[in-house]
Amino acid sequence: MTRYARSLPARTRTASPDRDPLVADAAGDSPLVLVVADPEAYLLPEPALRLVANLAGRTEFDALLPVTNEPESEETRYAPPFAYPTPTLLAEAAALAAASTAPIRKALSPASPAYAVRRSVLSTLPTDLPLRDVPRQAAAKGFIVGVDPGAYLHRYGAMDASAREDLASRVPQAARSVLDVGCSRGATAPALRARGVTTIVGIEPDAEDAAAAARVYDRVLACRLDEVAEDFAGRFDAILFGDVLEHLADPSDALERVRPWLSKNGRLVASVPNAGHWSVVDDLIRGRFDYVPYGLLSGTHLRLFTRRSLEDLFAASGFLVETIDTVALPSSPEGDRRRALLAAFPGASFDLDAAEFIAVARADRGR
Repeated sequence: MTRYARSLPARTRTASPDRDPLVADAAGDSPLVLVVADPEAYLLPEPALRLVANLAGRTEFDALLPVTNEPESEETRYAPPFAYPTPTLLAEAAALAAASTAPIRKALSPASPAYAVRRSVLSTLPTDLPLRDVPRQAAAKGFIVGVDPGAYLHRYGAMDASAREDLASRVPQAARSVLDVGCSRGATAPALRARGVTTIVGIEPDAEDAAAAARVYDRVLACRLDEVAEDFAGRFDAILFGDVLEHLADPSDALERVRPWLSKNGRLVASVPNAGHWSVVDDLIRGRFDYVPYGLLSGTHLRLFTRRSLEDLFAASGFLVETIDTVALPSSPEGDRRRALLAAFPGASFDLDAAEFIAVARADRGR
């Protein structure tokens, strides 16, 4: 968000990277203030300027909120009809919203961490009030807060609360014990229990997430995989790595570590993003490679995978790959056109549509 903010013609800019911003942080003399009080929210320059311009021209409103994919109030919910794994495609989604002819409407229960607001509103609020609470407090004071359907804000959802039914569905039917490496808060527990799994062990280095997972898993080790002292030889009928391998400095070490922990007929199920997705390739051709908080180009990814490099990783780590499935994302008409151009290139990958690979492998007993 900081990069986008630099392109806005603001009179002053204030950031509070280590804490929630307060009303006091918005001090100044400009009549209008643009607030983005969520570090994982992307408000592109076009919708940001739209909010400010519409607030300046609509004197009946005291603040304007954007619509968003992850709303704090249902009044601001909006889901673009296609996925946008890169900032380039996010700009396309924002442009689609901007073409909306829906009128600005009054919000009945306004809530949003991003908005445009009049300074006259802020001056009536406590200086220690978090800026993300301003829309709600402003409405409570009688100020009129509106929602602009043409201004789109992308917010990243809570990834640690996402159940991985896609991985659970690939666990062998006869499996009764499962190890979930990087289990986060244990959201996959219901899907595993429904499959007949009776024992679930998790490994999660984040202490808070590990404590949450411990409430639904049978046991959780609050440490990194390489810190596990216990020998689980032959204990697990399935081992899950749900979007974990790309975060490791040496994923081969992790796979070799758990290989002896599989039972005779055990399977390892892993998902990784595809660095060869058409949107990434398209951006690279244009000279772009933009890291984002989550997704294909998460800034926490240490390793990048294509189908070939994933197969090579498993082979080098003592596994025999049985299946590799792909997960595709809905695209826009313009995205379909650009993807078709890439696909027409001689020798182009057949995995341009794949946003993620889900691999099932067994231990190579000949190793």
